[in-house]
Amino acid sequence: MEDVAVVIPTLKESRSDIPTLESVPDGVPVNIQRESPISAARNRGVENADTEYVIELDDDISFDRDLWDEVMDTVDRETIVGMEDWDYGLIVTRLIAFHRDAWVEVGGFDERLGSHMEDTDFAIKLDDAGYDLRSIEQSRIEHVPHENRITTTDRAWRLVYLCLKHPRYAPLLIRGTLG
Repeated sequence: MEDVAVVIPTLKESRSDIPTLESVPDGVPVNIQRESPISAARNRGVENADTEYVIELDDDISFDRDLWDEVMDTVDRETIVGMEDWDYGLIVTRLIAFHRDAWVEVGGFDERLGSHMEDTDFAIKLDDAGYDLRSIEQSRIEHVPHENRITTTDRAWRLVYLCLKHPRYAPLLIRGTLG
């Protein structure tokens, strides 16, 4: 697939601080978005991409070429490919590939959520709209560990917000958050 662009939302100043770039094949356009919060950067990246397909990649991951090829062979207008979500049984944006029309249909990433759980909201909206969500095992994507800056209060208000916004998914969200 040639009609694809990569979006990497980040607050890192230097390209050399973004290990993800090493996993992107040569010739694939990369749009690094340094807008804050991350949800806004994700949306601006899709808006600025002039391709039908977009792959959002976190700035702190790496993966092999076989995974890239598998994602490209699987994603289509009705199929979204993303890393499995360990809490909610959906997919997350550490790596997610989708057709631009899907992003438009569901209204993109909810910028009110800032830099946490915007991917859960996006996945819920895609699932609710009937898209086929295909997950990639977490073990296939290497993640550079870093400090978690999300507080219990941040997590709690986002949980309440998402439960009110998506009541059908509330049991899944609560069970995933509380374990």
